[in-house]
Amino acid sequence: MIQQASTMRIVRQAALAIPPRLSWRGRSSRVILTLTILACCAVLSAPASASCNHSPNPKLPVALPELRWLKTQTLMQQLPPSATEDTDASIVGLWHVRFLSGGLLYDEGFDQWHSDGSEILNDNGVPPAQGNVCLGVWKKVGPRTFKLKHPAWNWDANGNLIGTLIIHETVTLDADGDSYQGTFTFDFYDLNGNLTSEVKGDLNAKRITAD
Repeated sequence: MIQQASTMRIVRQAALAIPPRLSWRGRSSRVILTLTILACCAVLSAPASASCNHSPNPKLPVALPELRWLKTQTLMQQLPPSATEDTDASIVGLWHVRFLSGGLLYDEGFDQWHSDGSEILNDNGVPPAQGNVCLGVWKKVGPRTFKLKHPAWNWDANGNLIGTLIIHETVTLDADGDSYQGTFTFDFYDLNGNLTSEVKGDLNAKRITAD
């Protein structure tokens, strides 16, 4: 911009230096001189104009996508390990489970959770002759958290069928994947489907491995 201003001053000074009344030859000389000066101005101003269109620093809109990508990468790198663990945590396997009600052991068994959402419990609540193996279904309801519904038959002390039992569990798998804790409800129904009693409590389980 400084160079252009200086050039324009030269043009004005040159124009003022020419006498106001000239012959046709003088007018021609004046035109030639003016055109020559303007041509020099165009040559001198060309580099300044070019430098404006090729800035060494990228414009902000061009840099934004890269900055947004870097920010995304940083957030991904800063995710706590638990986020990945929550996604990969699996309750599938064999467990030793204990049911406690009022701080006392209420039931105990070996619980198998299958990958297809089914479950088998072999507990010691009743003798094997009265059917101590029963089935259930489960689903994942949150990070490392699972819900189980487990129906079973129910007998009296003499071995007579008196109704059904439905066990509801909500359990959360520990970060190490080798234990879980939660709550349970045992709902007892008669043969007509009427709720007769209910037992609630806490449960805990340890994974059983092949080692």
